[in-house]
Amino acid sequence: MARSELGLRLEAARKKAGKTQSDIAEAKVFGLTKLREIETGVRAEPGDVWTLCRFYEMDPEEAKELIHLADMAKSEAFWEDSRDAVPGWLDLYLACERRCSGLTYWHPELVPGVLQTSAYAEAVVDTLGIASPSTVRTRLQLREDRQRAMLDRSDRIIRVVLGPGAFEFEIGSAHVMDEQRRALTELSERPGIDVRVIPRRSRAHPGMAARFSLLDFPDAQRPSVVYLEALTGARYLEGQRHVQAYREAFEVVHRLSVPIKEFE
Repeated sequence: MARSELGLRLEAARKKAGKTQSDIAEAKVFGLTKLREIETGVRAEPGDVWTLCRFYEMDPEEAKELIHLADMAKSEAFWEDSRDAVPGWLDLYLACERRCSGLTYWHPELVPGVLQTSAYAEAVVDTLGIASPSTVRTRLQLREDRQRAMLDRSDRIIRVVLGPGAFEFEIGSAHVMDEQRRALTELSERPGIDVRVIPRRSRAHPGMAARFSLLDFPDAQRPSVVYLEALTGARYLEGQRHVQAYREAFEVVHRLSVPIKEFE
């Protein structure tokens, strides 16, 4: 995933600099084969990224981010630590969310950001204890942007299963919760969106071990990835054994669940 995202950003940087792939080869920076492998996410070495960033005369901070992505690409699973209003680990996730063709989401207690109402989202941000008004505004605007990018597309499939706790915890107020539930019910009637809930009296299931998102992509060269978010960071798993284990876990909770309009 990190390699794929890095390749897309480097390709965009090359075009912004007004360079073609042939220009890179003629300047003897890299051969065409190697450059294509970098831009398609097949390979990514920090030294190669640094060389390209210098050739494209990129902003030092942006170059630093790309080199960091190259470092992460060396690992099958990696943790990203939070930083500012939009932490680095979330920035990478959002880039993948925008490009994914399928979003699979399981959480026992929380509605996913792309399906949250504005009032629910504000209440969620408030629970994080964020004091800065500007940071709060940034987070809320981010959710709105995510919804437009994801929900207005016809080429995406969203599958969500929530635990009963998603409607037993009061986030914001009873009115906020009622509004959020109505919104989820309406969204579930859209093509390609499936929102379900596990009944209150249900047997144990593998989803008890973790809350997670699973993202699939239309490009065969970009592997599916499991996203695990914690309080101060997030983990990305893209090995086949990881992806398959979480995919199977989701299918179990999906079978145990009912459509949101049938949940009582």
